[in-house]
Amino acid sequence: MSNISKLIAGKKEYADLLNELQKFPGAKLNTLLLELFRKKVKKITPTELLKHFENNRFAVPSSVDTIAFKELEIRYLKLAEEKKFTPVILSPLTSFGTCSSVGFVDQNNIVSALRGTEVVSDATNVFALLMAQEIKRKKNNSVIKYATAHRLVRGQAFSNPAFTAHFGILCLATGGKDTGNFSFELEHLAEHMHLHSSLLSNEFEKNKLFIKIFLKDGNEIFHQKLETLIKGFDNSIEPMIERELDAGDYYKLVQFKFFLLHNGEEINLSDGGFVDWTQKLIPNKKHRLLISGVGTELIHKIKHNLF
Repeated sequence: MSNISKLIAGKKEYADLLNELQKFPGAKLNTLLLELFRKKVKKITPTELLKHFENNRFAVPSSVDTIAFKELEIRYLKLAEEKKFTPVILSPLTSFGTCSSVGFVDQNNIVSALRGTEVVSDATNVFALLMAQEIKRKKNNSVIKYATAHRLVRGQAFSNPAFTAHFGILCLATGGKDTGNFSFELEHLAEHMHLHSSLLSNEFEKNKLFIKIFLKDGNEIFHQKLETLIKGFDNSIEPMIERELDAGDYYKLVQFKFFLLHNGEEINLSDGGFVDWTQKLIPNKKHRLLISGVGTELIHKIKHNLF
């Protein structure tokens, strides 16, 4: 039981409130909550509104230079488009359960909304839905590649003041059918890693960047093929392979992370790996989905001494 559930269940008069509310059909619950918020908002005075705004971490504007940051996002999207990723402008909202129902994310870390929606906390989950929709409607079995520069919102609080409730990130996704012998996985893993390397190398000295690759299962054939792949990756940025078996269920097969050595600290700037979300959505066990993200706002803050 979550802390919120315990708080409600701990009050005698509300002991069965959660159970009763869960019995409501979605439309009726939505109507009830809409009416509840409509009544509550009438009690908020302008003075209280300002006070709430001043103390709401979700409402604080970003500290980045607006123009410089937008220019960075455009540069990154153009580089992604050159690699045949289709740039997409996503809605700030997505369907309720987009992350928690196919991944392993606690809904308390997501800003849930009304009308069957939630605020986008990870654009790659939305990409999985878009791919599943396209495959279902068009019977599209070709490789699908998306890119977006999106502002994500996360519910959990961060102790580091440089990490805020909302932040900019470049998200990438590549989906397609398994072609055998790990050829799809290796081809597109290399493509994502090369793109990350190009983006980050434009911002920082290569000798301060390094890559860690985490193996998520014990498949020795894939391991051998991966070893061959990374030998020709980049002489200036040498990848390091580590075994991380049974280390969570988020990524499958393999995960990569790019780090920057900054003021004696290793800072994770980007990461990516394979997930099984489209396999659940379509469903088709032969479908492969590779996602990755680059911390555009974090990069901007480091370069402008805001981190």
